[in-house]
Amino acid sequence: MEQVSAARVSSSDRRSLLRRTQLFSSYLVPVLYLLIHSQPAAGLVQSPPFMVKQPPTTEVLFQVAQRQDENDKPFLIECEAEGDPQPKYSWVKNGKEFNWQAYDDRISQQPGRGTLVITAPRDEDIGQYQCYAKNEFGTATSNSVFVRKAELNSFKDEETMPITADEGKPLKLPCSPPDGWPKPRVYWIQQNLQGALKSINSSRITVDPEGHLWFSNVTRNDRSQDFYYACAAFSPFRNEYKLGNRVFLNVAPISSSQNKHAPEIQYTTKRSTVALKGEDVDLWCIIGGTPLPEIKWARKGGQLPTDRVQYENYGKTLRIQDVDISDEGSYDCDATNGVGTPISHSVTLSVYAVPYFTVEPEIQNAAEGETVEFHCEAFGKPSPDIKWIHNGVPLEQAPLNPRRELVEGKIIIRDLKKEDTGNYGCNATNSFGYVYKDVYVNVLALPAEITEPPTDHASVDGKTVILRCRVFGAPKPLVRWIREQQELTGGRYRIMDYGDLEISSVTFVDAGSYTCYAENKFGSDNRTGSLVVKEHTRIQDRPEDYEVAAENTAIFRCSAVADSTLTLSIDWLRDNTTIDFETEQRYVKLQDNSLTIDKASELDSGVYTCLARTELDNASAEATLVVQDKPNAPELTGITCNARDATLSWRAMGDNRSPILYYTIQYNTSFTPDSWEVAYKDVPATESSYTVSVSPWANYTFRVIARNKIGPSKPSSHSDVCSTPPDVPFMNPDNVKGHGNRPDNLVISWTPMPEIQHNAPKFRYIVQWKLNDGTERWNREEIKDWRRSDLTVPNQPTYRPYLIRVRAINERGESNVAPTEVQGYSGQDKPLQAPENFTLLSVVDYKTVVVSWNPVPPESLRGKFEGYKVEHWTDDDDVEEVLFKNDATQAAVEDLVPFAKNYLRVRVYNTDHDGPVSRTVEVVMEEGVPGPVELFEAFPLGQSAFYLSWKKPEKPNGILKGYEIYYQKVQGTELGQRMRRTPAIDNPDQTLAKLAGLEAGTKYRIHIHAKTGKGQGEGYFIEERTYDTVAATLAKPRFSWSQQRTENGISTIRVNWKPNLEGQGRPGSHFYVQYKRYGETTYKSTDPELYDDFQDVRGLEPGETYVFRVVAVDGKVEQVSEPEEIYTHPLDFPIIVPPSDTTGWFIGLIVALAFLILILILVCIVKRNRGGKYAVYEREIAHGRLDYDEGGFREYSQPTDERSGRISMASDFRPPHESDTDSMVEYGDDGSKFTEDGSFIGQYGVKKKPDPNLPSPMATFASKDRIFHLLILNAAIPGKNMNPARFFLLNCEYQ
Repeated sequence: MEQVSAARVSSSDRRSLLRRTQLFSSYLVPVLYLLIHSQPAAGLVQSPPFMVKQPPTTEVLFQVAQRQDENDKPFLIECEAEGDPQPKYSWVKNGKEFNWQAYDDRISQQPGRGTLVITAPRDEDIGQYQCYAKNEFGTATSNSVFVRKAELNSFKDEETMPITADEGKPLKLPCSPPDGWPKPRVYWIQQNLQGALKSINSSRITVDPEGHLWFSNVTRNDRSQDFYYACAAFSPFRNEYKLGNRVFLNVAPISSSQNKHAPEIQYTTKRSTVALKGEDVDLWCIIGGTPLPEIKWARKGGQLPTDRVQYENYGKTLRIQDVDISDEGSYDCDATNGVGTPISHSVTLSVYAVPYFTVEPEIQNAAEGETVEFHCEAFGKPSPDIKWIHNGVPLEQAPLNPRRELVEGKIIIRDLKKEDTGNYGCNATNSFGYVYKDVYVNVLALPAEITEPPTDHASVDGKTVILRCRVFGAPKPLVRWIREQQELTGGRYRIMDYGDLEISSVTFVDAGSYTCYAENKFGSDNRTGSLVVKEHTRIQDRPEDYEVAAENTAIFRCSAVADSTLTLSIDWLRDNTTIDFETEQRYVKLQDNSLTIDKASELDSGVYTCLARTELDNASAEATLVVQDKPNAPELTGITCNARDATLSWRAMGDNRSPILYYTIQYNTSFTPDSWEVAYKDVPATESSYTVSVSPWANYTFRVIARNKIGPSKPSSHSDVCSTPPDVPFMNPDNVKGHGNRPDNLVISWTPMPEIQHNAPKFRYIVQWKLNDGTERWNREEIKDWRRSDLTVPNQPTYRPYLIRVRAINERGESNVAPTEVQGYSGQDKPLQAPENFTLLSVVDYKTVVVSWNPVPPESLRGKFEGYKVEHWTDDDDVEEVLFKNDATQAAVEDLVPFAKNYLRVRVYNTDHDGPVSRTVEVVMEEGVPGPVELFEAFPLGQSAFYLSWKKPEKPNGILKGYEIYYQKVQGTELGQRMRRTPAIDNPDQTLAKLAGLEAGTKYRIHIHAKTGKGQGEGYFIEERTYDTVAATLAKPRFSWSQQRTENGISTIRVNWKPNLEGQGRPGSHFYVQYKRYGETTYKSTDPELYDDFQDVRGLEPGETYVFRVVAVDGKVEQVSEPEEIYTHPLDFPIIVPPSDTTGWFIGLIVALAFLILILILVCIVKRNRGGKYAVYEREIAHGRLDYDEGGFREYSQPTDERSGRISMASDFRPPHESDTDSMVEYGDDGSKFTEDGSFIGQYGVKKKPDPNLPSPMATFASKDRIFHLLILNAAIPGKNMNPARFFLLNCEYQ
């Protein structure tokens, strides 16, 4: 094969060739790239011309200057081709060679192009034009275009035409629009006497395609008052309009009862119409009638293409967009208005098509000896004829080529030669137009060469990867790809026409090296590149569509993951535009990449995209934000005022993404200028006008408010003032009543009529009344103050029926409706007689009895008989009354006080007065069940317990026996099994309890019932939650204690735990006790007490000092109280039970002893002053008492007492060696000082630190108060008497 000589291609040639081949040859892309970017390695590539710009297939319009002051408007007829060598251009006009140079400077050709520039258009420029571009390799042919002059003629001069139409009837205003090209658009306007123009927009008024104006029905508002109706024609190309055909319209009014007309056809599309595929078609159906007919469209035998259908002119025009062949068929419009017979019109639509290519011919670049084919197929309706052009002439007129044949719409050229290079064009034509395309075949001979070798490429898994390998050569090189010595073919591998390798759904195993081989019969080339595959980026948490009301916050969440070696960033886009968070301060991107929009407005609505990207890929997810706001205020467009009504019209100004639900019309008047009232609330959202009623003699101002689900809009602007003429009143006062406020008068009352209902000046009331016995004439009084609401008529008999009426009147006359007569009564007096024989019939239960009485005579009532009142009370309660109907003579009276004496009586009553009472009946009610407790509270102690507190029932209804407590779990709206707290509380005075054994972090419903001998009363419940299992600090617990009766030589201490509800931390769910002997180091612990708040510590040795403390527990957390020392009394310590029948003797004994003690004290003082001593001290030393000083009285401490016992001391408190705990102060009424059987639990020893070297002695007493107390004890206990004088002297000796 002969080698093509090498030569350098100029840069302009490269650019020209690149533009041409990029558009029409995928194969030549690598060729052009080589020509532009390589050095002389590529050979010279020449080609036939190719059209890149050409005229349209339809027409080109131009405009000729018509006035001397009008400038010429140049226009172009485009033609531009690319090829090598540079092509030359020629033009044909109307089938003949067109020599544009003969037109002086008016027509020129752009340099380097074939485009004609007509700077001064003239009428002679009209014609059919076609361009040819030719070089030595072929001739390219452009589209053939008709150049036409655009013009718009004027209307004929005509006088204004007056037309009179009947109100309610259809009407046509004709228009004769002027000629023009393109066909002018015709519309109608209103022109006032000063020449100002106003558009017409009404559902009743329509302009048809021929320019006539149709009124579906005429209203009085359509009459020409200060304007004309004018027909106008507009040329969009010339941007020019002209006016003509003025009409002055008069409207003859008719009564509303006659204003009804059956539907009638005014203008419709012809029954058979034609449309072209791809264009829009309008089907018309203008129907007249009163009321305005409703028009519906349907397609026979099928559905309307809803995605391409629009309804114009308020439904009178059916527009089908982008018409398709499938749209052929019959379309019906049906019209009805509830008057007469509905009408229908049918239109048959036929669709034709301008030819278009289904298979286009393509540019062919091939080597000598190869075979090329030009395919050309087109569709049209009717079917197009296909003709071929070769180098600007019909194929049948071109030179013969034995290697070329025409077969079924395609040209085949075999065994290509260099001289086969040339242009071929395909033309498809039918009666509606044509389509044409010019291409070429270029015969080349070049060796295979890789112009863009593979590179090192990185991608992510799952994507489709293209490894670049652009080749150049003629014949077209064969491209192969090799990886690991294997050729890649089929499956996920595809070699593109221009040499690139496409790998679909890349995986990690695809990473590696790839080699591209290119080869043709003139040579070969190969290059290698690599592929790296990483993990793809993906969205984990996708944003979701969001709908929010304005001024609220919208939040979109988004998170993503990517390959760890890549840098991941997340951006947010709004409507495909990246959000600038610095300028959009209401938009905030949080640390978790969520997007927050503060105070969202309607303008924030849109599509928001979360874009996660790395250096290699990206992933995105979209969500739509709809911000809904109140509607914009409607625009009030007009108001028509009549004597009895006003018609408002308005225009919606936007619903802010939440559909309008309805409109509200409001008004105010000169009577109430600062108050807006509702004229009509629910005007349908589809309406844009509405008629409301008005009252005479008022100045009205109206406004309109739109409402959607978000709320009401701001009001529209105010309307003009509507002033109505005066008239008689249309109504009379409401709520007319007759009654008396004294036994001897009649008070007539009514509701004053507001000024808006006066209808004229000098408004007043006429009040009339008479006895309703048929004997009296009407009495009359005029009330001139319209604000007045009553009239008092004195000196009337007691409780007599009257007929009453009140009429409104003004200066125009009385109201036009008759006043309503009502019956009233004069004043009432107290009933004269009490019911007799008031008797208790039976007792039903502990709070209900049945009583009876005799009815009273009617003449004693002296008023409207309302019924009977049964009154009941107790000695401690106020009187309560129960009402019964006027026909009752027996009744059950409920809610008496149980367990008490109740008193009952009955009296009759009328509307204004109570009668005298009957005799009083007494009944003692039996005990009943109690009412609910008061102030029931539960305090969480920890994870598993509550501390319950309550108050006794306000109504015990008997003798309280105690309380029952129940509890059940609360799980959402479900209640668990009802459980009973054990043991029951049998002490009626107890108001505290612990509820234990519960689950942590659980909500409970807790019930409490008080009980008497009759059973449980009404329950009271609360709900509370236990603490969860989270570890928490506990408040330091507190406790009190008391010593129980000594049994079997063993002491027992009862410890009462006091949960610390006021401390910092939880009180704890339960507790246990720790104790030890004084001086020992190790505490002993009791078992945890889970259910009660006290615990008995048994097995203690009497006469010993112990250290006690309480440990509060909650789960695994514990808190220890302050320790306290407690002394256990000896075994023989007396237990005292004071006698109950010797109170007088006991008081006398105390007085005598007090006197005796006073004498002994004096003796003791005298002996002390003499310095005398007794041998008590030595005896104490012998028994181990070593801690007394010689001089003075030894002081002692007495612990603080509380109701519940001793309170634990501070941790740094040093206990005394002696304790004074047997004072009679401790033996008062406090129940905690006695055991359950009433025995005394006082303490008689001293607390003493044990000495390991000495036995523990019984301490002596060192206080005068102690002596006094013990003497009283000695006297009170039979069989245990000691000589008090001897005892006291011993103590004095000790001191």
